[in-house]
Amino acid sequence: MASSKTGCTIVDLSGLKMDKLVCLTLDLEQDYGELLDEPCYEGLEHIPSIVNFFRERGIPLTCFVQGSLFETHPAQIEELCTLDVDFELHSYSHPSPKLSNTEFEVEKGKEAYKRFFGKDPVGYRAPLCVINSKDYETLASHGFKFDSSICPSMRPGVFNNFSKPATPYLVDNPRTVEFPLTVLSNIIRIPMGLSYINLLGKSYLRLLKLFPLPNLMIVDFHLHDLFGLSSSNRIPLRKLPFIYRSIFRRIYQARNGKGLDTLDEFITILCNRGYSFSKLIDIYEVISKEHLLGTEAYEQSEIGRLERSCK
Repeated sequence: MASSKTGCTIVDLSGLKMDKLVCLTLDLEQDYGELLDEPCYEGLEHIPSIVNFFRERGIPLTCFVQGSLFETHPAQIEELCTLDVDFELHSYSHPSPKLSNTEFEVEKGKEAYKRFFGKDPVGYRAPLCVINSKDYETLASHGFKFDSSICPSMRPGVFNNFSKPATPYLVDNPRTVEFPLTVLSNIIRIPMGLSYINLLGKSYLRLLKLFPLPNLMIVDFHLHDLFGLSSSNRIPLRKLPFIYRSIFRRIYQARNGKGLDTLDEFITILCNRGYSFSKLIDIYEVISKEHLLGTEAYEQSEIGRLERSCK
């Protein structure tokens, strides 16, 4: 592992022994996160479509769940349990970062998760990719081992993470593995999430066919990226900064419900470029044990057995 001057240590990924891996991560939350004045859950009605999509393709999924959904929508989460899914935590109520009480969100969310699964979550993702050093301390105190909140790009008025590494790293204090969301490159830091693909359209997909991509990719999406929801009409655009009005109108209110087709095209591009698919927990387990696993033990691990092909 190589040290950096930014309070973190870059993770050596050579222990994965696979050249190209993708982790598809779903943020399972209320419609449009914190954008609506009152929470709405129309997107959860489309869980059967998600289940069918991933079952047909045999692709694993990492799901960061808003903790309150374990209490209010357990049936939908049970449906997802029929897939090859790793469930982690995505706060409890998905508040705006400016109003968030991280201690409450983590503690309450962890309690809801444990009541549902009978075990503690290992990973966390903060709402809107906003996390700070105190939040890492809170996560560590509650036993979390990894985080996947950082988007190493910029969102005006929300975060500026251009100084953050674009590959997995260890937060030095406390020792937490951070899996940043993937950007196009270390120089061109356009996030590779489905909302950005929806925003930039076919030109971005064409770019992905040709551009050199990272060997490990962490890609995020939401239900409202995949499906046209009537609750999008409740987004109070007039209250938002001007820069976001046209963006949200394009990616949410003008969507034609073909997000699954876009996701399928994205997956096909990655398959054609030789990528396999994994859950984030499996990547973490290899990284955390890389100095403990011998060759035989590695072959018995989940990543060692990973030989998924895209057909």
